[in-house]
Amino acid sequence: MDEFGFVVASPFKKNAASSLSIKDFEFALSFDLKWMSPAQASKVRDQAIMSSILKFENGELVLNMDADAVYIPAGFKPSEDLFREKGNIERIMDLLITNSDMDKRDVASRINIKQDSLAGLIDAEVAALLVAHEMGCDVGDLFDVVYQRVSGISDQQ
Repeated sequence: MDEFGFVVASPFKKNAASSLSIKDFEFALSFDLKWMSPAQASKVRDQAIMSSILKFENGELVLNMDADAVYIPAGFKPSEDLFREKGNIERIMDLLITNSDMDKRDVASRINIKQDSLAGLIDAEVAALLVAHEMGCDVGDLFDVVYQRVSGISDQQ
């Protein structure tokens, strides 16, 4: 499991819970664990939902994995890199990693193969979307963002 997965699973393990309210999840990350600001905890929540690590069900956040099966190393603390804004390609890759048994290297290779198979006529983000679609991943929000970027369409029409 990657660093982001450890961060998302930690509040569930700490509270020995299979679901948490948004408030409890963000409180655990920012005040109990003292890993980040409340605003960063909200971003982590949103990113975890977008990458399907968390789902929102019956007013609660639910971890899409067995928290008991997650081993978080003693003394674990997230790096500062975790809190930088991720680009579209990284978000798509995270989605692919979360929804498959592939690691980052395998995902990157598959995206490169897809891009090469189309003679390099598409950029990496579009190739990543195609791979995600082929793997059955829901990329609706990311599709719209990438489509607007590559087509030159802005939200201010």
